[in-house]
Amino acid sequence: MEKISIENIDIPIESDEITLKGSIYFSPNTASVAPWIINLAGLYDHRESYFVKLYTEKFADAGYYVLSYDYRAHGETAKQTGKNWYKQIADIFSDLHCVIDWVFKFQKERMENKKLSLFGRSLGGAIILTHGFIDERVKKLIALCTRYDYHNIKKISFTQDVIRKISPVYFLENQPSNKDRILLAHCRDDPQIPFENLKSIQEHLNLPDSNVVIYNTGGHSFRNHREDLFQKSLDFLKT
Repeated sequence: MEKISIENIDIPIESDEITLKGSIYFSPNTASVAPWIINLAGLYDHRESYFVKLYTEKFADAGYYVLSYDYRAHGETAKQTGKNWYKQIADIFSDLHCVIDWVFKFQKERMENKKLSLFGRSLGGAIILTHGFIDERVKKLIALCTRYDYHNIKKISFTQDVIRKISPVYFLENQPSNKDRILLAHCRDDPQIPFENLKSIQEHLNLPDSNVVIYNTGGHSFRNHREDLFQKSLDFLKT
């Protein structure tokens, strides 16, 4: 792998007078004008967490600009917002639009043909299949082990209003563009987000099996399948 360069950035959320702390990653394989990926972390993770950084560096080495940022209540951003993510969860989801705005406003000269994609796991996947799905500026969505409906979670109780703001079931639509735009992945033995969530999302989107990556084992982190998942994701991005 080539040496990865890092540019630290601040993304302002003017309505709340905070900045999301983030970084842009790229390598010698990244052209001056290239496609972009926003890599979205899971709950409690941040841009330097192992799984997040693993894929950030892989995509940067493959020639992409990769932006990853710390949500409210996570990583460096938590110094401004505190660590109570539960009270900020709806804003964590909707902040994605501000991040996309920032990329198109300040990085457009480095973006190839407005090619911006999203990649993320767990909570990141849910952000992708809610606010990412409805943002038409995003060309490709790759969502890993994503929850379909936050009614169906036992350990945490969200209000009905919040559930409607963070559950893919309320955002997804069966559109002809889904086949070219969306890739899903899940492991059958995922102990945190049950596998049936994948089937619900696939049916809602009317996605063919070719747009769904399934592993029998691997848990919530795609253990022993991470390189294969990367290659499948890369192939999808290039279509």
